[in-house]
Amino acid sequence: MPKAIVCQRVEKIDGVTRTWFEWTWDGSAWVKTLVVEVEFNTDPNEYEFRHAVLDEIQKTARNVLTEETTMIVSHLKVVPRITGEGVASD
Repeated sequence: MPKAIVCQRVEKIDGVTRTWFEWTWDGSAWVKTLVVEVEFNTDPNEYEFRHAVLDEIQKTARNVLTEETTMIVSHLKVVPRITGEGVASD
């Protein structure tokens, strides 16, 4: 099954390892969240934190969702890749 265009575009960003969708019931309807896994620690106090990558993820997702597809995504969530030793670091 081919990946959604928004996933394809976001996964091309340096620092992104993979993407997927999660569904959450908000009390009256299901809402879709685009989850983006990154290869760095997402704690802004950590040395390897990469704010520019977060900005690029948001910009790319917004542009694709408004310009290239009719898909509705309610939330964007960025998570660090978890390794055997904990959170991945550069």
